[in-house]
Amino acid sequence: MMISSDNYRVIREEIYSHMLKTRGSKYKWFLKGLKSFRYFMGSARGEFLESYYTLMRYVDDVVDGDVELPFRYRTKEQFVTEKIEFSQYPNDPKDNVDHLMIYCFELADSFGENFSEETINILSSMLFDAKRIGKRQIFSEGELFHHFHLLDVRGTIKAALKVFEENSEKYNLLKPLGLATRIYYNLRDYDEDIRAGFVNIPIEDFDRFKIFPNDLENKTSPNVRKWFNDQSRKGINLLSEHKRRVSNGDLGLLVRMTLPLVYERPAGGYFRRIIK
Repeated sequence: MMISSDNYRVIREEIYSHMLKTRGSKYKWFLKGLKSFRYFMGSARGEFLESYYTLMRYVDDVVDGDVELPFRYRTKEQFVTEKIEFSQYPNDPKDNVDHLMIYCFELADSFGENFSEETINILSSMLFDAKRIGKRQIFSEGELFHHFHLLDVRGTIKAALKVFEENSEKYNLLKPLGLATRIYYNLRDYDEDIRAGFVNIPIEDFDRFKIFPNDLENKTSPNVRKWFNDQSRKGINLLSEHKRRVSNGDLGLLVRMTLPLVYERPAGGYFRRIIK
């Protein structure tokens, strides 16, 4: 039996409350902004944006250990794998995540969009984390780029463009911003990631900055700080490239208003503080 739309909102609010309670400084203003979008984009798209973000946030929180693994799953890898499979064949929902995914797809269909490809991309990036959590494995730059950038960044940007009634092929226009935001998240969440066993420093940078495994525990160690500064400068360059592309591109007013507030300013401010 399908869950009513009112119950979906209850599930969403529960997840919001948990996010604000455990990581309020990170999400408070983002969540407030998310709720306001329905006033600009219509009820169906606004409802989809809130519900889809809740869906992806919940799965990601399970992978990161911020939310307990649902009892019917043995491992986080199994949990994400089943969600990827369900996104391709959304029949016979087993839990609230499946129901919410169906609800999102139905909302998308109501305004003529399909988010199956983007969902697979985003969840596949989460599967990468589910496989490596707690292991402190070190990967090459190419492997990290594929899982973080080609999957997570591409999936997220294309989905956002569709929600904002933009052509998803404008992804390349926003790619520098997506890459800069990914760097921002890696730096901002460094301590949390290391505690969880995630290492987002590629092996090439371990060699380049003479970083040793013992250095990872302390982001103020000289060699890790050099990496932070290097990443921040890359982020600033990507934001500059983003502004150049957007100024020459064709994006709607709502997107151009949203990007600085939600992505550009937080990332740019963080990068500048690191460099100082």
